[in-house]
Amino acid sequence: MKLILVRHGETEWVREGRYQGSTDVPLNRRGLRQARAVARRLQKEKPIAVYSSELTRARETAKLIASACRKSVFVDKRLNEVSFGSWEGKSHRDVGLRFPELARRWYQAKWSSRPPKGESLQSLDLRISRFLKELLEKYRDEDKTCVIVTHGGPIRMFLIHILKVMPEVFWTFRIDPASISVIHFGKGNREISLLNGQAHLNGLHHRQSEK
Repeated sequence: MKLILVRHGETEWVREGRYQGSTDVPLNRRGLRQARAVARRLQKEKPIAVYSSELTRARETAKLIASACRKSVFVDKRLNEVSFGSWEGKSHRDVGLRFPELARRWYQAKWSSRPPKGESLQSLDLRISRFLKELLEKYRDEDKTCVIVTHGGPIRMFLIHILKVMPEVFWTFRIDPASISVIHFGKGNREISLLNGQAHLNGLHHRQSEK
């Protein structure tokens, strides 16, 4: 099975460098253009299924992809972004200045790491691992392609599971808006053939953020 992980397109909060998390922020104009570019890129993949987080920015991206591929979108809340709790809506810079110790512990990326009133990486790990297990069981004997439209946090967690590494490497993966990462699952082996791919965005003015 080929698994294509897509981060949603840009939002105004991405552009402004704000934590989004579970806040339901829609795509901005650039984000919609990015999503259309992703849809054009993935049309030739002919996926068997398109899955999406339930948050608007992911669903908007997924709908454009699914329409280009003539598929429906399966929404699964397990693919939602990790909750940043009381940091949501605040800028990355402001949080770093006002809560330096809390921010430092969050970016140490241990299983117990969590923003104030937010979700821990262990909780994110639990829901992503369950989703991935079910997906692999469903398509384990098929040479098919699945597209998953989600967020930076879940994509990093997928990569941690696929690479079988500890969570401390969580923030070493750069996952930009509207980027594509591709993983192949064979019999007894897993291979990452593309990480944070953005060639399909050539010609678009692309701003990036890690949240």
